[in-house]
Amino acid sequence: MAEKSVELGVFLPVGNGGWITSTTSPETPATYAFNKQVAVLAENLGFDFALSMAKWRGYGGPSKHWDTTLESLTTMSGIAEATSRIGVWGTVHTMVFHPAVVAKMAAVLDQISGGRFGLNLVAGSNPSDQGQMGLWRDLDHAGRYTLAKEWITVAKRLWTEERVDHEGEFFTLTDCMSNPKPAKLPPIICAGGSDSGFRFTVENCTGSFLLGSDSDDFIKTGLRAKEIAADMNRPEFKTYGLFTIVPGATDKEAEDRVALFNSGVDRVALDNQTREYSGDKSLKQNTMANRFIQQGTEARSITKAAVIGSPETIARKLATIIRGANLNGVTVIVPDFIDDLRTVGTDVVAALAADGIVTTASANQRQVAA
Repeated sequence: MAEKSVELGVFLPVGNGGWITSTTSPETPATYAFNKQVAVLAENLGFDFALSMAKWRGYGGPSKHWDTTLESLTTMSGIAEATSRIGVWGTVHTMVFHPAVVAKMAAVLDQISGGRFGLNLVAGSNPSDQGQMGLWRDLDHAGRYTLAKEWITVAKRLWTEERVDHEGEFFTLTDCMSNPKPAKLPPIICAGGSDSGFRFTVENCTGSFLLGSDSDDFIKTGLRAKEIAADMNRPEFKTYGLFTIVPGATDKEAEDRVALFNSGVDRVALDNQTREYSGDKSLKQNTMANRFIQQGTEARSITKAAVIGSPETIARKLATIIRGANLNGVTVIVPDFIDDLRTVGTDVVAALAADGIVTTASANQRQVAA
């Protein structure tokens, strides 16, 4: 079987509790010191990028899930200084930040990181998260992408033009100057999962983050994104699968860990999360929101699509999806962002390499072995 090369990233735990809504999950503090430790470990393991989310309101409950979160761009600015090779990707909500503000912030981050900064755009979220600040715009699905398209158009113009005049539906700029400028345009990603979301992402971004409810859904979604990219003549467009991975020495050990997390599932936090996302008028088209609601309805501490098992089992499952969906990259969420991340960056990537899926981390291991 032909060897396939993929990028490997980590989704940093900038919210307390990480991505497990439970009182029995590993302690995951939402501190800069901890996230810097995770990012430095990921760089040393050979990961290609570290990404942080943007979140403004938590879900409470006994676990106080995500009641404390770091702001994304300032976090990645610090991590850019603390690292030397790994990509540092931050997230912005297009309803929260004016594009001219982010254009300048990104240019400074480009300098701090030496060209390693990337931008993750979020066109929506939920009415409570941004509504608490009076920043939520009650737009339908199409309206959110209309705003996002205008947003990224303005940002790109400010990165490449000396003066910008713009009179749009959402933003007005008059003889706007933005210096310094990034040495090159940053990679831009988006997690829109509908056809309209994919079309926006293919037209305006360099890559898409993909979610799936199971292996078949991942493959179906990945192939659809590639199909739309081909139709729009963007063969270079990248797709990144977002995977929650729960490793164990054996499959049973990994499954026992999940059972432990589920024994402490925070139903209050999940109910709050479900209620907030259910208030979205575009819920039907909001892939991320529906994943959260499904998790809450099933009272699961961790996503149903989690990849669980020994390193060999995890690698086999990932390889099937990577090849089937023709993914360009894998973004990792784990319960324990030190020990589990180390397992992924060593044992899982080694098993992937044995199956013909090569990452930067596995290439580094080959060099060390040689």
